[in-house]
Amino acid sequence: MKFKALFLATSAALALSACGGSSNDKPNTNKVQQTQSTTSKSEPAPVFSVAATISSGCSSATVPTVAEVVFHSASGQFISSVTTGADGKFAQTLPKNTHHVSLISKNADNEPKRTQLFTLLDVTNTDYGIVEFNRQLTCECPRKNIDLSPLSASQPDYYINGFIGDEVSLRNPDPDKAYLCTESKHAILHISNEDYSDVRGGLFNLEGEGPFVLTDDAFSSQGVKVNIAALPFSNENYPRSRVFLSSFDDKEELSTQFALGANPRNKFIFPDLATTSYAHNSVTEHTVLPGFDMYTSSATINTIADDGQPASTEPLLYNSAFQNAFEQFAQSMAEQNNGNLFNYDFSGVDPRVNMVAITLLWEDTVNGNVRWEVMSKPKAAIPDFAFGSSVNTNITTVEGIEINLDVAALNFSGEFDALRQEYQKGSAGNIYTDTSLLKGAAVYSFEIEESE
Repeated sequence: MKFKALFLATSAALALSACGGSSNDKPNTNKVQQTQSTTSKSEPAPVFSVAATISSGCSSATVPTVAEVVFHSASGQFISSVTTGADGKFAQTLPKNTHHVSLISKNADNEPKRTQLFTLLDVTNTDYGIVEFNRQLTCECPRKNIDLSPLSASQPDYYINGFIGDEVSLRNPDPDKAYLCTESKHAILHISNEDYSDVRGGLFNLEGEGPFVLTDDAFSSQGVKVNIAALPFSNENYPRSRVFLSSFDDKEELSTQFALGANPRNKFIFPDLATTSYAHNSVTEHTVLPGFDMYTSSATINTIADDGQPASTEPLLYNSAFQNAFEQFAQSMAEQNNGNLFNYDFSGVDPRVNMVAITLLWEDTVNGNVRWEVMSKPKAAIPDFAFGSSVNTNITTVEGIEINLDVAALNFSGEFDALRQEYQKGSAGNIYTDTSLLKGAAVYSFEIEESE
């Protein structure tokens, strides 16, 4: 299937925004000479392997899923296809001339039509770990109600934090706000007085039926104020700055706090209740293009020390080098005679940049809602792929075209294949607890979508 024509209209808008603002791998067949009298066993030949999983959108847990595996040539042409086992796993020597591999997941016949594609570039006969597809079902959160009556009676001048939204006054607490919506089995809640001279937290078990009752003596851990002003975008120059504070132990997320604007309310961590805390700090801008809206976001992930001080992480900024690289990316789509869908080089933007992720989304009457993801090195040429009969190509019109581009500087110093595998492993679980990739990471994102 050829996708380039789908995005020619988008490329014009991208170009406006930009200007305005290998050879095939072969298994190693060298034989080691036998010099000893004993018999040695030869190592098995390496194979390409991958495991496909799917999440429900209602849970962080994933389950195996059957996926089609399509083999492509260096220019993106279709070579052949196979299907994973019922356990989602596939292991086989790559067919001759294979350069790229795509995994394709489709919803069941009784579900809304949806096609998801994930393409691995420049593959070799090795293990590529986990590829996770998202079924995106609508579901209710696992709600846990809380009885604040005893706490309200003993500390009416205090506030409680840790629920969805901002802090809740204990003088007349709204029962509709006194609940948690989380999959974690434990959660940190904390109380504070008016001037924050008394801030105490507690770790609570959310298991069991019915609401649980909070009392003042359950809060015994002293809070440490986070120096939000030290974050890259948390000052008067960034009124649209957003801050998410998240705390984790070794297995689950225990708390999330949200701060918006130049003067966010005081936020606290509780080092004796959580092993790790992060501050996700970002700033987003909106640009209106002919027929499209573009949102750009620069974000940093900052670990928070036990004294409340965030680690210093330099953000990725849209400087002249970044503008030139994005302009090349945009113009590559408009070149109709170019056999590639995208050509780009973001390696000169910042020496820390080590991954680019592109997600293309659209809707058509044949394939339903389509989502196609590609992760690559900072410099890459992505062919205009063909998928044989694995994806229906009889498309006349498309709607809801969207392009997401993430230029990432992740905490990793090895080769790209190892980085990609580590990232996929983290994405299939909890990326904060399963991997250290986001410690000190910086990401610049573009989201371009058709105007409503």
